[in-house]
Amino acid sequence: MKRSDSDFFIVIGVFLVAYLIATISDFNEHWLSWASAYSMIGLEDLPIGLSFLSFALGWYAWRRLQDASVSHQQLSETIEKLQTEVEERMLAVEHAQVLSETKNEMLESEYLRNKKLKQVRMMGDALAAAVTLTELQEISVKYLKNIIPDHTVAVLFANKSFKNWGLAGAWGKHKDKVYLNVKLEECQVLQQGKAYIDSSNTQNMLCSNANLTTIKSVACYPIASHEMQYGVLHIRSERLTESLLSREEEQRVIEVCNTIGLHFHNTQLRTELSMASNRDELTGLLNRRGLGSTLKREIQTSQLQGYDVTVAMVDIDHFKQYNDSFGHPEGDKALKFVAETLAKNIRSRDVVARYGGEEFILVLPNTSKLEAYKKLKMLIAKVAEDSESVPECQRTITLSVGIATCPGDQKNEEALIKSADLALYAAKKRGRNCVVAYKAAASTVADPAKVIRTQQID
Repeated sequence: MKRSDSDFFIVIGVFLVAYLIATISDFNEHWLSWASAYSMIGLEDLPIGLSFLSFALGWYAWRRLQDASVSHQQLSETIEKLQTEVEERMLAVEHAQVLSETKNEMLESEYLRNKKLKQVRMMGDALAAAVTLTELQEISVKYLKNIIPDHTVAVLFANKSFKNWGLAGAWGKHKDKVYLNVKLEECQVLQQGKAYIDSSNTQNMLCSNANLTTIKSVACYPIASHEMQYGVLHIRSERLTESLLSREEEQRVIEVCNTIGLHFHNTQLRTELSMASNRDELTGLLNRRGLGSTLKREIQTSQLQGYDVTVAMVDIDHFKQYNDSFGHPEGDKALKFVAETLAKNIRSRDVVARYGGEEFILVLPNTSKLEAYKKLKMLIAKVAEDSESVPECQRTITLSVGIATCPGDQKNEEALIKSADLALYAAKKRGRNCVVAYKAAASTVADPAKVIRTQQID
């Protein structure tokens, strides 16, 4: 039962009790006597019951006002509570939005981080497969662009003498303003082998060719291994900032530079070992092993492009007698003299190798037999003339030469060398100090000398 209903019954009960008391105590007579004293008001006409009813109704109205006041207070408290809940919910929504944005930023950051780590792994695989230092440079620049994409970056690598470091690649807003070359004495990174970080516009480590007008912050990292400075990674910005890279990014860059440096070191060692195994120790020329792959490659290229490759087998005349007369040290000097003279007087594309003992081989790509014949005539004359005036030679050095051409004479490297050797044999039979060109007979002849038909080109 509601409170208003119970109040109504209470009012009725109070009215009945009051009416009974008034009746028993003859209160009505007193009322009338009192009312007669105030007859001017006309209260004698007011029944006692109506008076009590008015009192009861007044009391009921007062109770209703109290209830309304309580209800109003409760409503105010409820509204205040709802407002508090709404504010809390709005704060919760804002907090959730911030968390969502933070989560999205973290996810994006993690995505970019994983993407860069993937590039690092891919770069490592590519570096491991590289064969030459040039390939290493190209691979390094390619992947560093993806690993450090948000700054102006320049990558410089050392030349063969390690006296100059030249630009291999650059990217970013100010890529056209990076310096092209750095010398050892101009760079702290190269001198000390340590990273250099500066947040001013007075970097004294940069060379005089560097454009410093837009640089406010710079970070340089060495690409090195085993105390060899193979390169420099240079990062710059036009903004003045204490750190161009975060701690994690900087650590990644250092690891990448160390990885590149290690691959450069390993590749250089492989190159040196390969050169040692393919080069003649005395003369520095290719040896027989190094010649094999070179000649095979040249023959394959000539067949694809349709030109001649001529091979010349060269022998120092009476070299055993030279050694017996002047000693092996003097013989070695003579060998080095011949090697240097041949190497200096051929084209950059031509190849000269020491085949063994006092024998040399020349590979002349895109050279006909006639052109090779004339070239070798000039070479043996040059050797003979120079040997008369240099201290390395104790007497005049003469050469015997046999030449053969692919595809005219033979189609593969082994047969081509054998044919040139047969022509050399014929040159010795003719009296040495001459050039003989190979030409196959119509039929197989047992005597090698009969297989050779000397071409009287001169």
